Amino acid sequence: MRILVTGSSGLLGSKVVSLALKRGHTVFSAYNEHPVEAGIALKLDITDAEGVKEAIRRIKPDAIIHTAAYTNVDGCEENRDIAWRVNAEACKHIASISAEVGAHLVYISTDYVFDGEKGFYSEEDAPNPINYYGYTKLMGEEFVKQYAKSWCVARTSVIYGWGGLKLNFATWLIQNLERGSEVNVLVDQYVSPTLNTNLAQMLIEIAERRLCGILHTAGASRVSRYEFSKMIADFFNLNPNLIKPAKMSELHWKAMRPKDSSLNIAKCLNTLADTKPLTLQEAFKVMRLERNQYMKA
Repeated sequence: MRILVTGSSGLLGSKVVSLALKRGHTVFSAYNEHPVEAGIALKLDITDAEGVKEAIRRIKPDAIIHTAAYTNVDGCEENRDIAWRVNAEACKHIASISAEVGAHLVYISTDYVFDGEKGFYSEEDAPNPINYYGYTKLMGEEFVKQYAKSWCVARTSVIYGWGGLKLNFATWLIQNLERGSEVNVLVDQYVSPTLNTNLAQMLIEIAERRLCGILHTAGASRVSRYEFSKMIADFFNLNPNLIKPAKMSELHWKAMRPKDSSLNIAKCLNTLADTKPLTLQEAFKVMRLERNQYMKA
């Protein structure tokens, strides 16, 4: 297959590129600011409608895995024009051209399309975002459904793992605990943490099989961020006493966050054949192995 991956220098995109190459696919690695070495590098500004259409017409991918996004929640609240152009409007361009060239579009969305009042959300639950980031990602979903002919919206939650250009929640935590630094972590926000490797495997299967519809592709464990942190400390033999409990009401965010945006993965478990969402203990084993490889690289 010929696969175009947007956001290929990011935590998820870089893993999708790596695993897709190992599976023998021809991979076009689209980036904007940070060049990539794996795959066929393609500089692409996803907010440039004509540039996107010209590039996709030229390479004629069989599938597009669209991981690129503006994910800074407070940043989206303050920079709404940028958030809209990157997270929503760009989906319109990509979806419409995917339909023209016959590509299957896999769009990575977020648990933040939900308000967090219920938790354990299924694909049938009605979205109700409480911040602008979630709103733009939901509108991205709507554009994908409206303009693409063959598509899958893959919602996920708290992506973590090795790789990418910046720290994520798990690597930030590990770095601080290794330094002996105390960290404040929320006891009252519940999520479904998702290892980037596991998610990349799921996305590639979706692309290969051209699976359609909305699918919750998240980790198999619902935990508070505090519980997640304690489990990481225990698994990697770090000091759990450095992790201090905090509450959402104590933090001064510019954007609201859902209290419980955990995702129900039953449909994903029943739909995917080659890859299943991992529990945290299963994911940590993969992460430990990858860390040894990551440190040697």
